[in-house]
Amino acid sequence: MGDLLTNTRLTVRLDAVVANYRHVQATLGPVPAGAAVKADAYGLGIAPVATALAGAGCREFFVASVEEGIELRSFLPAATINVFNGAMPGTEVDLIAHDLVPLIVSHEQLVGWVQASDGRRLPAGLHFDTGMNRTGVPATEVDDIAALVEGINVRHVLSHLASSADPESPQSEEQLARFRALRLRFPMGVASLANSGGIFRSSDFHFGLARPGIALYGGTPQAGSDNPMRQTVVLEAPIVQLRDIEPGERVGYNATFEVTAPSRHAVVPVGYADGFLRSESNSGMMSVGGHAAPVVGRVSMDLTVIDVTQVPAQHLALGAPVELIGDHCPIDDVAAAGDTIAYEMLTSLGRRYDRVYVGD
Repeated sequence: MGDLLTNTRLTVRLDAVVANYRHVQATLGPVPAGAAVKADAYGLGIAPVATALAGAGCREFFVASVEEGIELRSFLPAATINVFNGAMPGTEVDLIAHDLVPLIVSHEQLVGWVQASDGRRLPAGLHFDTGMNRTGVPATEVDDIAALVEGINVRHVLSHLASSADPESPQSEEQLARFRALRLRFPMGVASLANSGGIFRSSDFHFGLARPGIALYGGTPQAGSDNPMRQTVVLEAPIVQLRDIEPGERVGYNATFEVTAPSRHAVVPVGYADGFLRSESNSGMMSVGGHAAPVVGRVSMDLTVIDVTQVPAQHLALGAPVELIGDHCPIDDVAAAGDTIAYEMLTSLGRRYDRVYVGD
């Protein structure tokens, strides 16, 4: 039996994050890889993760908001930090003060940034919408943008792929064609289109800079293919109670699971308040001593019950470790069991864990 636990423990493998970055860089060849570290580096911790990536040679980082950019700047003074939300009204002073590069998503934002620049041609990126219809300069504003680009230092011309992880979708090729046309009109700066999925499609998507996100954190970049990335997190919790359950008994809130044979159950002190989603109820899987243990009954706020009937007795004791995410329970498999994606699982990881960083 492994070391007994008294609390839940989230181990972040910084060496795996770095290995994933280097695998992405090898796939890209001469094209540099930046790193998306928004949402606290997808829940893993922006300070240790971004510092490790910078040590591995990453120079371009992407965050969602000015607040994230200011935090990142505090420990990466020389990095290029790009803000996906662009130049929101009222943030221009902070963007300038902390040397952050807004990724402009509209004509209105560009007007405000040019005015804030006060003739200094401050750096910015131009984020165009090529079919995702989320953020990005829409086609109806391209002419207006073109009339103002002389007022800024265009660092990047970019767009975002909506379906790059789906090899069957034609949308990525459609977006690629639109982006190429935009690039002819806006040839300045560095072109960037590929997210994690785009990196592993073909070099046609690589351009001058790639922006991996989920691949760095262990998620599968291409659906239906073997995952070439290393698992970056191990989430473990102790068994807090073992119970022998007779047939006919029911488990958890609303009695959604009925025991049909003599069973042994273990209670684990993790629930949806910790990011182990309620949708894992009666579908999720944990591992005890390398043996599968299915979730039975509803996941509650702080507790989850697993069936350990098939787990050898030497792995079962008060405080024995249970793996929720890790080598036996890959993040993509855990997410699929909860009818969600690895992004949501990682960014939902709670704050009640003992966090341990290894491999730095």
